[in-house]
Amino acid sequence: MKTKPLIAFILPIFLMLVITSCTTQAWYESVKQGAANNCRKQPPIESERCLENLNKKTYDEYEKERTYKKSP
Repeated sequence: MKTKPLIAFILPIFLMLVITSCTTQAWYESVKQGAANNCRKQPPIESERCLENLNKKTYDEYEKERTYKKSP
């Protein structure tokens, strides 16, 4: 039966894609949160200005923009 070798080939690739995607999204959100935390450590007026200038894009928006820039 040929389905077992096919599943054995496709399943690891699928799992790698899912794990990588989750990791990338977690990294993106973590970087955004770290930047916001750094803003909050500043004096109040500077903190407000800093928070206003932060990246407000969701991960999905970021990913769409990133893949759009890659395509010719």
